[in-house]
Amino acid sequence: MNLRESTRVAWRAIAGHKLRSSLTTLGIVIGVGTVVAFVVLGGAFEADIVADFADDSDESGMLVSTQQVGQGGFQFIDAPIYTEHDIEQLETIDGVDEVVPEATLPAAQLQAGEHRRSGGFAVQASSRTAFETAEFLAGEPFAGPDEAVITSALAESLGWGLEVGDEVTVRYDDGDVQTVEIVGVVEGDGFGTAARPPLIVSLANYETTVETPRDTEERAYTSLVIVAESVERVESVQDAAIEYFDSAADATQLRDDEFDIAVQTVDDAVDQVTDFVDQLTVFVAGIAGISLVVGSIGIANIMIVSVTERTRDIGIMKAVGASNRDVMQLFLVEALLLGAIGALLGVVVGIGLGYAGVTIAGWPMAYPLDWIAVTAGVGIVVGAISGLYPAWRAARVDPIEALRQE
Repeated sequence: MNLRESTRVAWRAIAGHKLRSSLTTLGIVIGVGTVVAFVVLGGAFEADIVADFADDSDESGMLVSTQQVGQGGFQFIDAPIYTEHDIEQLETIDGVDEVVPEATLPAAQLQAGEHRRSGGFAVQASSRTAFETAEFLAGEPFAGPDEAVITSALAESLGWGLEVGDEVTVRYDDGDVQTVEIVGVVEGDGFGTAARPPLIVSLANYETTVETPRDTEERAYTSLVIVAESVERVESVQDAAIEYFDSAADATQLRDDEFDIAVQTVDDAVDQVTDFVDQLTVFVAGIAGISLVVGSIGIANIMIVSVTERTRDIGIMKAVGASNRDVMQLFLVEALLLGAIGALLGVVVGIGLGYAGVTIAGWPMAYPLDWIAVTAGVGIVVGAISGLYPAWRAARVDPIEALRQE
């Protein structure tokens, strides 16, 4: 029996039991659809992050930050370890245009009029030069210690309708209270190492000092931005900065042993974030893929039932000359068709769900075709594997015993 004939007979068997076949493929549809949906969402989230980096970052700049890398990915550490001495030494590196210090201020509460918010925001100290590549929706950078810039992400999350000219009061963890006037609204989530959308104030408000390894007391910051003179000098500046932090830097001696100092360009930061998103997507998709196992059990079960129902037909096929290979091929093709139908429908359902989620989240749509192809392929392979035992069982049917079946 050739493959074309096996396919025709297998399709007739599937079409003859529409409800049973539909329920059998449902497990594959759910498994493949769920995996594809999560992969599409992960790809869209990654594309959104990359776009934010491209829009908000200066390619000639690099971020110096303290990070902790673990099984769950990486996280920024707000440790004030970068001293003024470190800044001076970095500024002497050939090709460095300037070094901009930044710091996260431990704030407990934000207040504007009758509105109050505890948590879900950050207060970041920076300088005017940090806004050179930023896109302002309204206003301009701050000029003094009593002025601040709010990110559009923070303004939206607060929902207070804050605008340029409004005043907000910040209560810090140490009990200090500061009232600042919003003079600008900047596009995006902010910059630097702030884990939450920040309110950005002047470095004049930052007074944290540490005792250095050189027995001096100096102001220390939680991160730095090194700006190269040109994009062409970025690589050499990065190498020199890494070499400095590997040797006699104050920050190297002040950091905890489990923390790392990273000097990252825009491309480095994008790669780090995308690697983390990819790992998370694979993990979540792997969990969703468990339903593929359930679907494969359903196909195997139905195929065994089909073998039992068609025992007499198998006997007739063997009596007229069909070989064990022909019988095995027939049932394998049927299982493969069930898996293929489920996989293709699952891809359609997954893309639809992914598109709906991306639209709601406002992310750019991304089609990770390689992942979709792999997922569909796995669904088809699962169908084929599920049919191996039933096909082997059908091939071993004794034709004489089979013909005795009613």
